[in-house]
Amino acid sequence: MNDINEIMHDLEHSPKILENLIHSIPTELLKRKRIPGKWSIHEHACHIVAAQPMLIDRFRLFLDEEEPVIEPYIPGKTFPDDNLMNLDLISELNRFSTLRAELLDVIHTFEKEQWTRKAKHIEYIEYTPYIMLRHILMHDHFHMYRIEELWLTRNEFMP
Repeated sequence: MNDINEIMHDLEHSPKILENLIHSIPTELLKRKRIPGKWSIHEHACHIVAAQPMLIDRFRLFLDEEEPVIEPYIPGKTFPDDNLMNLDLISELNRFSTLRAELLDVIHTFEKEQWTRKAKHIEYIEYTPYIMLRHILMHDHFHMYRIEELWLTRNEFMP
């Protein structure tokens, strides 16, 4: 848990990293579905943003409740993933910066002892604000990796 400041620093920069990545990709590739039934670059980017309000709410639960119960994210049910393609990508990238700043504002209010507060989450053996913080960073980078993979990987090497 000695890396909280480093993780927060990296989370602060995710919106700019995503924006620069998206702007480096030719526009005609953004909505292309390279793998049937899987997301496009556009959908991966919009999903990162769409998840932010849920994540902010989870951190607030940790602040407000001694042992919060976290509802799992269920693709297509928690929020409509099938609508991601209809979102305006540039607006979503701008919204990401605002939402991430809000997330970081909430996180900065955590006291040292609150980072280990346990929640009940049916998907995970253990779930704390610290685990969630790290999870968000990995989530950002997982989807950014998928974006780069969809952009740059030759067809014969696609999964």
